[in-house]
Amino acid sequence: MFRLLEPANHSTPPDAPSIVMFGKRWVICEYAQLADAPPYTCLSYAWGEEKVRNPLNDGPEISGMTVPSLGAAIASTQSQQCWADNIKFSHKGEADKEEAGQLAALKASQAFWIDAFCVPPHDPARAACLQEMGRIFSAAFQVIVVLTRQCSSAIRRIGHVEGIETSALLSLELEEWVNRAWTYQEAVNSRALYFTVESEENLIVSGNDFLRSIVYAIEDYKKIHAFNNINWGPTHPGLNNLEMLLADYLIADYTDRSAYQVMSVMEQRESERPEDFFYAMIGSITKASSMLEEGETLRPAEYFMSFCEQKGDFSFIYNTAPRSELEGQGWRPLEEKFSAVLPGLIIFGSGEAGVRETTHIKLEKMFRPIPVAIAADGLKAANWFMDPQSEGLLSDAVASGILKRLRVLGFTGCGEYLEFETGFFFPQSKPQLSEGLFVAISCEIHWVTGGPGLLLRSNTSDINDFVDVGAFVGRNPKSGHSINVR
Repeated sequence: MFRLLEPANHSTPPDAPSIVMFGKRWVICEYAQLADAPPYTCLSYAWGEEKVRNPLNDGPEISGMTVPSLGAAIASTQSQQCWADNIKFSHKGEADKEEAGQLAALKASQAFWIDAFCVPPHDPARAACLQEMGRIFSAAFQVIVVLTRQCSSAIRRIGHVEGIETSALLSLELEEWVNRAWTYQEAVNSRALYFTVESEENLIVSGNDFLRSIVYAIEDYKKIHAFNNINWGPTHPGLNNLEMLLADYLIADYTDRSAYQVMSVMEQRESERPEDFFYAMIGSITKASSMLEEGETLRPAEYFMSFCEQKGDFSFIYNTAPRSELEGQGWRPLEEKFSAVLPGLIIFGSGEAGVRETTHIKLEKMFRPIPVAIAADGLKAANWFMDPQSEGLLSDAVASGILKRLRVLGFTGCGEYLEFETGFFFPQSKPQLSEGLFVAISCEIHWVTGGPGLLLRSNTSDINDFVDVGAFVGRNPKSGHSINVR
């Protein structure tokens, strides 16, 4: 069952629960499946702390921001003139394309999907709906983000093609929307993204205009105030979150978003319920319908991993959760919040290719660095990670500087490192050096200089024992080979 909020019509029962906004009576309409629904608009907003009674059903209380956010979206979308005044639908301004775009956007604005009203209030229907959030948002004709009124100046300046002032930029640092787990997947999954502000009418800007303006404003702000790789994130976590979302929205292909990329972004974000962390991640990597058989249930963490395995992406392995003690599954994280081994960075790569066998997993394109003193090109890459201006330092000083930045990014490892020809590997736990211990670095998931990796132990078979995860900083490996892990 798929639900939308739509204007009442002649067939609507007079006693149907409803809310009245801008001269229209809005009611919940139900469809057997999403494919049966008309073009619709999804709303993205932050819930906040205030809770109020749900005016449309007797379920749990809803956010105090739900109705104001809906009102802002309706106020900015209910006439063709609203769209004509604010949004350009063609690069060259062709009149026919502009009008077609305006009419299509207006039509989709007659049906809204908004979580507080459209997610069934009780399980198992609620859980099933949350598992399909990626599908719901990616199928929407458009997504409208509603920010609080403190962001009004920023949105107005963008709408008038003006530079964003420092005060307006810093208002976004305090905006709850940029720090929520759900809002990441809601934005990056959108076909067409727009931004508006609570309590405003006829004010809407395109996602591309908003995001690009923010990128330029952040770059200027960093230069003026001399922020570098180390001091930016801790002092401006909200804008750092927004930067990561912007990069993902502008450059990432939806179908190629890796599990590790999503874990890294979500680490910096908040969710009301522990399970929402996984539901938001599921929605960020798939728009497919539920893969579960009717009547089957999985805990959110298991559902997330099972989908990743079905997709052939094992990059979720690079997290700091405890591991299973089951035979052949020492590599598999146990169910709790999955923290990326190194969060807070823009991640490249479409996933960690692999296959799950009965006794182990087989990971593709893994690189085994050589355990010798770091070479010049490895040291250069490691220097760049720490600070492009830090060339010339000795290896110990570089490793110390790297650890400092790793800590800033959220790395929680022991602080010790292993030195290799191409860089440094920082394991999560203090390594117990023994015969057969080696490191394998991912060639497919990486940041600009380095990537996540595994600490493994070889034995008499060709299936290696999982020991730990860690972060590698140095020259990125270009090619590798398959490694079996149990």
